Amino acid sequence: MATINMPRDPNTLSNYNNWKTKHTIADLAIDFKKQRVHGTVTLHLESITDKESEAIVLDTSFVDVQTVTVDGSKSDEWVVKDRFESFGSPLEVKIPGGAAKGAIVVLGITISTTDKCTALQWLTPAQTSNKKFPYMFSQCQAIHNRSIFPCQDTPDVKSTYDFRIRSPLPVVASGLPTGASSFVHGQNGEPGTLLYSFSQEIPIPAYLFALASGDLATASIGPRSLVVTGPEELADAKWEFENDMESFIQAAEGIVFPYEWTQYNVLVLPPSFPYGGMENPITTSVTPTLISGDRQNVDVIAHELSHSWSGNLVSNASWEHL
Repeated sequence: MATINMPRDPNTLSNYNNWKTKHTIADLAIDFKKQRVHGTVTLHLESITDKESEAIVLDTSFVDVQTVTVDGSKSDEWVVKDRFESFGSPLEVKIPGGAAKGAIVVLGITISTTDKCTALQWLTPAQTSNKKFPYMFSQCQAIHNRSIFPCQDTPDVKSTYDFRIRSPLPVVASGLPTGASSFVHGQNGEPGTLLYSFSQEIPIPAYLFALASGDLATASIGPRSLVVTGPEELADAKWEFENDMESFIQAAEGIVFPYEWTQYNVLVLPPSFPYGGMENPITTSVTPTLISGDRQNVDVIAHELSHSWSGNLVSNASWEHL
């Protein structure tokens, strides 16, 4: 098969050297009872060969792929191939005749996560601080987005995003919030849900896709920053960060160039979060151990903020580069 560019990332099974994801729509629902995320992901992929590639291959890992459409029409010419540890199972979608260079092919893929999903952590109410509501958060770095939905799971591909996330609890995502609407009443005693929408107009790699949903409250910690955490922890988290947040951003802007992402927010996750911090765009995720009551650990925020330039804007092409 002829290609325009040789692939540079050995950690993806996708044929991203033939097709590039330009825009992603994640239209998903969070089901706390079943501990699943399900819905439809729509990928707008640009052909970078001239009709030389007659299949789009995407990364998946333990994802239940249910249906596929190509340019709005149902397709039966797709298959999830055998698993290749530890990279997952490639989803191959036939594109008979290929597509001219620069043409856009739109794939719609209906999916559900499974109990083997490696990107999502689910907490029962008993595992949260106030014991009232369940909680879910994602951690997609380095190659775990493929366990939420099929994608080109490589930092060598960047896509803009629209998030449409339905949940009974507030949602945070790696995009700018554009509203919450379309309340749907629950059935059989289940809580109602809202549709939370976000937009990410700066192209980002798959590992920066992020979601969290739970009993979340927000407070201002600067003119362009919020802290997001549980209601009981909000006052302490606000105090911890509000003294330094804007000065950190301005200091970084003085070294490089103005902050591109509009907002810089901090999501304080439950203690089971496996990292000190994760530089998800718009909203950095951090461990609650930063809330020490003496502002002695806020240097972690400066570190994560720096990735808003180095990492999130200027990215590695492969995890081999680190």
